[in-house]
Amino acid sequence: MTNSYPYKNWMSTTSSIDKLTLLELVWPGAHNSGVDYDFSYPIHVQPASHWFVCQDGPFIQQLNEGVRALDLRFHSDEHWLGVKKFHTFHGFKLLRGRSLSELFKSLDFFLSENPDEFVVLDMRELKGLDEKSFDYTGFHEAIMSELGTRLIPRENRYLTLGALKKINPLQRIVVAADWHPDFNSPLYWPKIPVEWSGNDITSPEELRQHIERTLNNPPEENTLWSLSATSYGELAGVTRITRELNEWFAPDTGWAQKCSIISADFIGATRLVSYCREINLSRGQSKK
Repeated sequence: MTNSYPYKNWMSTTSSIDKLTLLELVWPGAHNSGVDYDFSYPIHVQPASHWFVCQDGPFIQQLNEGVRALDLRFHSDEHWLGVKKFHTFHGFKLLRGRSLSELFKSLDFFLSENPDEFVVLDMRELKGLDEKSFDYTGFHEAIMSELGTRLIPRENRYLTLGALKKINPLQRIVVAADWHPDFNSPLYWPKIPVEWSGNDITSPEELRQHIERTLNNPPEENTLWSLSATSYGELAGVTRITRELNEWFAPDTGWAQKCSIISADFIGATRLVSYCREINLSRGQSKK
């Protein structure tokens, strides 16, 4: 039987990267990871799905495909209690994507099967619904209850993957978010800065130019930052640029080596995971 997910455990099977820190890795990232074509959206928004859907499959599929950084935007819906009030969204005020509870289940299942893979949860947006404030207290309690034992403390950010594995058999998740008094812990990392084109409508050529400008003067090394490698058309909506991404970030172009997180739409259809693994492998082998 062939392995339909050849990069399911690419980090733990690439032993040389144990010499690298989390900040030295190049991470394959899923932009708007909570909105995918495998989710059941209400009938009235389905015709407009190309305007907001950014991935092909759910969290567990993305993780199995090798994605290791999830771009997440959560609403808190006060019509619900507990973890049920939190769901992902993209753009549309009432558009619901996958739930926080599904994210928890996917991470638990995946890391139970693959205990030495590392995952970044980039909490890009946290918003309340209907002019209400986001429930930071409830969000913090849910994360601590379900993921607390798996979170890598901020103070360990300069340790190598090998050292992190020796210190603790469970801590494999980075949670990064804007600081808030009700969402505050030594386990949380600072919000990850993002480099994006600055325009909602971005053609592939405009995106290429943006990436080139960014990588000519990239953010400082040894920091987590996200490059938004995404294109959006005025009529097409979220645009598949699989060919372009494969060409731009091939290891021989030198672009991917300058990145921290490469955040892409429909990443499972690209070669980005393979490229990131190859670059990290080489980087680990060359580090003394």
